[in-house]
Amino acid sequence: MKRILFYLFLLTSVVSKAQINANFYGEPDELKQLKTRPLLVEVLEEDPDVLKKLSKPKKAEELEDYKKFIVDFNRDFKIYAQKYWIYTDKMEFKTATEIEALQKAKNKSYAILRLVQLNDKGYWGIKTNQNVPAIAFTRIESNIVKTDSKIYLPSRHLNNDKSLSEADYKYALSILQANVDWIIANNKVLNFDKYAEKMAKGSVSKLKGKTLLVEDNMLAKGRTKEAAIKNYGGDLKFVPESELNDALVNKTKNCAVLYTAPYGIVKSNMMVVQLSTIVYFKIIVDCETNEILWLYMPGGMDWGANVSNQLTEGEFSVMADLKII
Repeated sequence: MKRILFYLFLLTSVVSKAQINANFYGEPDELKQLKTRPLLVEVLEEDPDVLKKLSKPKKAEELEDYKKFIVDFNRDFKIYAQKYWIYTDKMEFKTATEIEALQKAKNKSYAILRLVQLNDKGYWGIKTNQNVPAIAFTRIESNIVKTDSKIYLPSRHLNNDKSLSEADYKYALSILQANVDWIIANNKVLNFDKYAEKMAKGSVSKLKGKTLLVEDNMLAKGRTKEAAIKNYGGDLKFVPESELNDALVNKTKNCAVLYTAPYGIVKSNMMVVQLSTIVYFKIIVDCETNEILWLYMPGGMDWGANVSNQLTEGEFSVMADLKII
């Protein structure tokens, strides 16, 4: 996954469009009904086209990564969907092929929880093969491109051990359900981007006094932990991924964790050379309550903002000032 989904290119000039479809297509009453449906959790199948593309000897390592990702994802998704999905205990695991057969039979009785790729929409006449991975919760009869709700998956590609941890799944599944519950309670559709911003603005004051855990390889090259700690001015610890994982999974009190996740694509606006890159947001989550406490999700007009998956010391000053971007 880390080689297939998350390549990062440096750009000198970019257009200011997110390039992916972040919209939710479920209305509040539809989402309310969706919660009551039995759930199909989609497990991945190997794609014959991808296998063919990676069949050349020089692609052997990528092929191995691809197959391992499917095995790991299916194993973990089954475990953590059962552990962290609270809407229903009526849960089945089916492949995309099996779900497609139900759709062709006009079956409209299920909800689906699945991994989706939010593809480049091709604004400005430039379309790439870049995509952003997300978990979608949607009706079985809905178009896979126009899902009822979704959340971007955290980025775990800096970790050499595996793509996603248990805490990553807990974060994604718990906040996705909280987003859906907010929509139902307020009778208003709020896509994840705006939901996260609203939640962060309402809860950012709670960040003060908590121990903030940051994965110890998240600082950008040339940046120092000493400068980050000084800029933050609070209790900040750089820890191994396993410690961050344990804190969120075990609901450690007075503790928060920082995540990074891809949420869009930006492209060069140069006519001769066309480049693109995945852009990332940063988010802080309370370990005990899973509340969103802080968000750094620059929009298209925030020129100079750090949209990479790594951190600068300056971002810790923004956290210290309780500023939401």
